[in-house]
Amino acid sequence: MLDISISETVIVFEHVKDEMVKKAQQEVLKLSVPIVPIQDGIAVLPLIGSIDSERAEYILENVILKIIEMKVEYLIVDFSGILNIDAIAERYLFDIYSVLRLQGIEVVMTGIRPELAQTVVRNGIDFSSIKTYATVKQAIETQKS
Repeated sequence: MLDISISETVIVFEHVKDEMVKKAQQEVLKLSVPIVPIQDGIAVLPLIGSIDSERAEYILENVILKIIEMKVEYLIVDFSGILNIDAIAERYLFDIYSVLRLQGIEVVMTGIRPELAQTVVRNGIDFSSIKTYATVKQAIETQKS
């Protein structure tokens, strides 16, 4: 009888722990993709850390809606904080760009380090249609002129 009770307790504990971990991961995803308004109609989406397919899918499904709700007209996606990116995430990022463009939002990318650029090219993703700048400051100055 005691063995059954202990087993059931362990099963319930594992379930509660899994739910807590899942909730914490969702919170981390929300915090890891902030949209920073810098002027009327202009915002920066700083990407930090590693971008995997789960995080890229989160951006595609959630962040795009927030960008549209904020009435952003010019979005600067800053890659200067990216450490790693996988091939699936690269495709998601291109999809994100395409969806935003279809919504009438001008999207530019900044901070793409040489290693990241080499990875993107090696994986066969063509970013040549996307405006890129070395820094966020350059992208803002270009927008003003």
